[in-house]
Amino acid sequence: MVCAFVRRRLGVPVNRKKVLRVMREQRLIQRRRPLERRRRPGFFQVERPHQLWQMDMTSVWVAEHGWTYLMAIVDCCTREIVAWQLSLRCRADEAIALVEYAAAAHEIQPGEFTLGTDNGTQFTARRFRERLAKHGIKHRRGGYRDPESQAFIESWFGKLKEREVWLNEYETLDQARHGIARYVERYHHRPHSGLDYKTPTEVRQTWEDLQNIAA
Repeated sequence: MVCAFVRRRLGVPVNRKKVLRVMREQRLIQRRRPLERRRRPGFFQVERPHQLWQMDMTSVWVAEHGWTYLMAIVDCCTREIVAWQLSLRCRADEAIALVEYAAAAHEIQPGEFTLGTDNGTQFTARRFRERLAKHGIKHRRGGYRDPESQAFIESWFGKLKEREVWLNEYETLDQARHGIARYVERYHHRPHSGLDYKTPTEVRQTWEDLQNIAA
């Protein structure tokens, strides 16, 4: 870009290497810090419910407030949405509150499950990681700019927007929460191709029945 600019300004051919040499001599080149890229976390064999959850955040437009933030957690075995919240902020505090609520609601024991997230600031914050460690929750972060490592929750967000959010104009936060809650309820009772066309509710019930038989 600088070479092209100099050619335009002087109206004569200018060698790119000469421009680079002069810029180095004048210390006009800013040093770049190598970008640390996280590798993909690898394959995870999900064998039961509450073994691997994926958590992420997306934005939802509400006329009263502008952009609001939806955080949700999906169980990678049953595809159930184990918890979600729509709020005006998306800090580590909101993420911590949602994880703790979900773990308490489903009676998760320390060391029982792994939480997968991307590398958003709320999920890489020290207090978020420390709180997970306190509850015995393993943290599995995806690769840098690698949405496939969060495929289940990313897919759910996409369907939610296609089938609910983009079809409605929410005036208030309560209206948006009500619409998303209705969609989550419908979703739990809709056949899922990834579950051999069973519903998330049916898959969870099957696992619970097997546990009762084994007990």
